[in-house]
Amino acid sequence: MFANKSFQSRIEEANKVFVSALEKLKSVQTDICNRITENKNQIQNLNAENEELESMKSQTEKQITEIGKFIG
Repeated sequence: MFANKSFQSRIEEANKVFVSALEKLKSVQTDICNRITENKNQIQNLNAENEELESMKSQTEKQITEIGKFIG
């Protein structure tokens, strides 16, 4: 009976290690997912900014062309 308790406590200790490792891995995975979401948001913001900049660039090019006509 003593041997069974000893094995049982060793099994329980081993299970605690696995449970702890799983919890840590899940936490890391959550952090990674959060970082991916943040990166995607940054990409979306940069894409929106680039669209605005492209529009301003096009408008500037048109103005340069128009003013260039007056100058000769």
